[in-house]
Amino acid sequence: MKVQPLLQPGEASEWFARIRAGELDATSEQEWAAFASEPRNEAALEKREAAWALSADLAERPAIGAMLAEVDGLLAGTLPAAAARRTGMRRIWPLAAAASLALLAVGLVLLQRGRASVEDYSTGVGEQRVVTLTDQSAVTLNTGTSVRVTYSRGLRRVDLMRGEALFAVAKNPARPFEVHAREGVTTAVGTQFDVRIGTGATTVSVLEGAVTVAAASGPTPVSAGEVVNYGADGRVSAPQPANVTQIRGWVAQRIVFSDEPLAQALEDYNRYRTSPIVLSDPALGSRHINGVFRIGDEPAFLGALEQALHLKANRQDGQIVLEPQ
Repeated sequence: MKVQPLLQPGEASEWFARIRAGELDATSEQEWAAFASEPRNEAALEKREAAWALSADLAERPAIGAMLAEVDGLLAGTLPAAAARRTGMRRIWPLAAAASLALLAVGLVLLQRGRASVEDYSTGVGEQRVVTLTDQSAVTLNTGTSVRVTYSRGLRRVDLMRGEALFAVAKNPARPFEVHAREGVTTAVGTQFDVRIGTGATTVSVLEGAVTVAAASGPTPVSAGEVVNYGADGRVSAPQPANVTQIRGWVAQRIVFSDEPLAQALEDYNRYRTSPIVLSDPALGSRHINGVFRIGDEPAFLGALEQALHLKANRQDGQIVLEPQ
């Protein structure tokens, strides 16, 4: 019977860091292959991969930041000898040291919350997609959207990197549902809300139930039928009436305009196109438009602009230019 060598503490972390840094030569590749062939080592590496996916969240926590700062000081030679002996890492190279501390911290969270699963979902321009999560919550991705979903026994988190998504959250008071988008976090227990990352601000619209939107200015409660927004300064606006009809419209593959300035209407419409519709004169953007249009039905949209706003559409240089008739 073959006796398997014991997995040394930190060995999997060091291998993981070396692979991430691309620092394997021919000799170390053979050593790596032998190490990864052991089932226990493979499992340890999988845990560190899951931990790495959560490290961005943990890096924001003061305790973890202090640990990483201590490592930086050690590697820069700024820590006193006593602190260096206490860390026990005088010979470890920078990436391995930083990764080991981050992974250790994440590992503690994983032990408390259960093993996390991390999944990425996205849509291209003009595409939509509905994703059903493990707790039966649903995420509807609008055009040009990218999200990362991190789930564990004690965590329900979605990172919205770009675009817009509608969340229908299954109720679980013991397991809040968080949506991180730019400078803010929207937290719900069980509700339906929409988060959109725009060019100047992020908007959160609540269709059912209630959420809390937290940013630098603090938490703001938002109820059904209300919308708030926040920008780079992290200040959450006061709740205002939400355009719920417009949100339900895009879910049904319709774009709804209700007395919308043409400039704003074109910004919304162009999210579903690879070639934009532009104005020959910015002053035309102050005209207002009403109507419901099927996403992708370009002739109907342009025909409405021609009839209602007395514009004509000309194709040139890979785009459509709207001019006065």
